[in-house]
Amino acid sequence: MSKSENHHLSDYARRVWVTVGIVVITMLLLLAIWFSLNVLLMVFAGLLVTLFFSIPTNYLHQHSPLSRGLSLLVVMLVFLALLVGFFLNFALGMNQEFERLLNILPDSWSSLEDAIRQYPLGSRIIDRFEQFSNQFSMPSDEIRSLSSRLTTVFSSALGAFLNVFAVVLIGLFVLIEPDSYKKGVIVLVTPARRDEARGFLDLVYHKLTWWLVGRLISMSVIGLLFGLGLWGLGVPMALSLGILAGLLSFIPYLGPVLAAIPALLVAFTQGPTTMLYVGLLYLAIQFLESNIVTPLVQRKAVSIPPALLLVVQLWLGIYTGILGLLLAEPLIVMSMLIVQRFYVKGWLEDKKPTEAKEEILQEQEEN
Repeated sequence: MSKSENHHLSDYARRVWVTVGIVVITMLLLLAIWFSLNVLLMVFAGLLVTLFFSIPTNYLHQHSPLSRGLSLLVVMLVFLALLVGFFLNFALGMNQEFERLLNILPDSWSSLEDAIRQYPLGSRIIDRFEQFSNQFSMPSDEIRSLSSRLTTVFSSALGAFLNVFAVVLIGLFVLIEPDSYKKGVIVLVTPARRDEARGFLDLVYHKLTWWLVGRLISMSVIGLLFGLGLWGLGVPMALSLGILAGLLSFIPYLGPVLAAIPALLVAFTQGPTTMLYVGLLYLAIQFLESNIVTPLVQRKAVSIPPALLLVVQLWLGIYTGILGLLLAEPLIVMSMLIVQRFYVKGWLEDKKPTEAKEEILQEQEEN
């Protein structure tokens, strides 16, 4: 065998081993991400907490003579005062209202079930539903004992509270010195691409900021309109149901549906006509939020296909629980930015980093 053939074989073997090494490292990274997915989601949630507080902090710093440190202190004191005021003046009464809500729901379900059973088709639907529930060890008696079950769940929620506490701590630690963490990430990139990495982090911050602003406005609109509408219709616990609707609307598509169920059941205690009016109110508010409020705010953020969002929500919800449902949308926003910036613009269209960033921003504003 000639020297050229030996050199060709050695070069081929080297490329094979490099390819195998890349595949193995990729698989190991994917396995590490999979087994630490909950921890990574908590870190990402902490970064969203940082973003939440950085928006008013940066605004106050830019529009006042205060330094960023003093601006952050003012924001934290105001937020703490609002939180204390909420618990002192409102949360204690809310606890009683939610207890009333949990007591009403089983009776509402029983009344609705009796009303549906008056029709032959409705009776068959209820029977099929009970058969389906029995297959999963969820008899209808468990629905009627929802109040006691939820009380047990809330009393044993120490683990969830600790997770929330850890997420808030992560967010606050990053918020105190955000530049040091940003520099730490950029240092891991080769010097020739550090400006590109810095520009991409700024792009992610811009998009996630507008996404968060859009979600907060949407939640406020839904909670306010729903609460006022229920109060106008004379539905009990309108304030509690409005706040519940606003909080659950943080989860796109699935959250508003979950919020409508208790409102419809409580409205049914006032009569089928009230329940119909509440359903129409819910549809009107969702139409207003989906077609007017959200498009006006989210046009500066990444537009997410509804089917993709539902698939990711279900996937993360199954494997990571409520945390995955809450973070599905911002994770898609960041993933779509990565694909747009590095694959579509950076590789397929071979754009320069500054050109790619400007085109992504321009395309979103045009949409």
